[in-house]
Amino acid sequence: MQFKQLLLVSIALFGGCQACLHDHVLAPRLEDEFAALRKRDVPAPVKTALRNVRVFDGYMVGKPQTVVIDGEYIADSDENVEQTIDAGNRILIPGLIDSHAHVESVEGLENMTSYGVTTIFDMACPNYELCNSLKSNRGLASLFVSMLPALGPSGGNAKLNPVSPELLLYPGKDPKYLVDYAFGNGSSYFKIIGANTGAPTQEQQNELVEYAHSKGHFVVTHAPSVTAYTQAVIARTDVLQHIPDDGLLSSCVTNSIKEHGLASTPTIEIFRRAYTIQPEILQFLRGNNSANSTYEHVIENVRRQHIAGVPILAGTDAVGNTVPAFYFPFGDSLHQELVNLVDAGMTPAEALRAATVVPATVHRLNDRGVIRPGMRADLILLNSNPLLNISNTRDIARIWAGGVEYANVAK
Repeated sequence: MQFKQLLLVSIALFGGCQACLHDHVLAPRLEDEFAALRKRDVPAPVKTALRNVRVFDGYMVGKPQTVVIDGEYIADSDENVEQTIDAGNRILIPGLIDSHAHVESVEGLENMTSYGVTTIFDMACPNYELCNSLKSNRGLASLFVSMLPALGPSGGNAKLNPVSPELLLYPGKDPKYLVDYAFGNGSSYFKIIGANTGAPTQEQQNELVEYAHSKGHFVVTHAPSVTAYTQAVIARTDVLQHIPDDGLLSSCVTNSIKEHGLASTPTIEIFRRAYTIQPEILQFLRGNNSANSTYEHVIENVRRQHIAGVPILAGTDAVGNTVPAFYFPFGDSLHQELVNLVDAGMTPAEALRAATVVPATVHRLNDRGVIRPGMRADLILLNSNPLLNISNTRDIARIWAGGVEYANVAK
C-alpha cells in the first residue's frame, strides 16, 4: 500500500494536543510544486574565488584568506577562476542546518535558503512523492525527510493523523515492519512518536531502535515530556526531538544521554513563541502539558544538557504558513534559535556549531558543516561578526547553496 497523505504537521506542535490540526492543514498540490520546480531558473555554476574573507572554523574567525568555489564544492586551487569577489574582510560561515522543521513546498525551501539555511531535516513528510521531489534541487537547501513514523493507536497523535490501522503500533505488535516500510519509501531516517499515553511501548521503542541500528539506520524520537524523554533515552534513540516543559530532567537522564552518545534538538523557539508571543500556539500544547509546564523548564533543561556536554542541535519546528491558525516563519526562526541557545548558556561560537558542524556530525553528513576543500559549498557571507553578537548571523551579504549563489537574500 502506498501511504500518500500522512499529514503530521501537527506533531510538530507536540503529541496529545486536542485541536484537530489535520482538518486545517494547507497541503500543497503536487502539480503546483512540480510546476514550481520546472520554472526555476538556476544559473550555471561559475568557479569563484572569494578573496579577503575571514573564515569561521568552528571556534574562531581567522585572518583574511581566499576560498574557492568550484561547482558544488570548495576547491583548493584557484586555477581557471571565472569570477573573483572581494569580500572586504567579511566573515564566511558554513550554511546553517535546521535539524527540525516541516517544509512541504518549493516556497518553503526558498524561504529557508534566503536566510542561509542550506540543510533541513524535515520531521513529517506529508506525501512521499512530494518530499522526494524536494530533497535535492540545485541552488536550494537540501532536504532530508522522515516518512512513516512509529505511531501508537491512541492519544492525541493518533487522533490528529489519518494513519491506516495496519500502520499503527498496537501493544504487543512487532514494530520492525515499520522501519522497512519507511526506508522502502525513501525515508532518510526513522522517527518514533513518543508521548505520555498512546505511544509505542518501551519494549517497542527498544526494538525499533535496535532493529533500525542493525540495518545501519538513524533514529530520532519526538519526546516533548519528561516521561516520553526518559523512555527515548532508555531506548537509545540517536537524537531526542524537543525538550520537556512539564518538569526538569533528572541528572541521571541527562548523564545517560551524554554517556550513550545521544544528541538533543530542543526546538526552544516553538516554546518561546508559545509562551511569550504567540499564545495561539499554546492552545495546541495544552493537551499533553500539566499545570507545571513552563518556559523556565525548557531553558533550564537545555542549560543542564549544555553543562553536561550533550551535543545540542539547532532546530525550530517551523511550519511556515502551513497551519492557518498561526505563522511560524522558516529561516528567520533558526537565527532566533541561535539567540535562544545563547540565552540558555552557550557561547556564540557554540551556538554556531549547533547549526553547522555538530548536526552534520551527528547526522553523519560528512560533506558539510565546515569550510574546507572538498566540502559542499554551502556558505553564508556575513557583514558583521556573529561571535561578537549572535544576532549578526542575520546580517547576510551573500549566500551559496551547493555552489550556486542564491539571489534573493533575506533582509
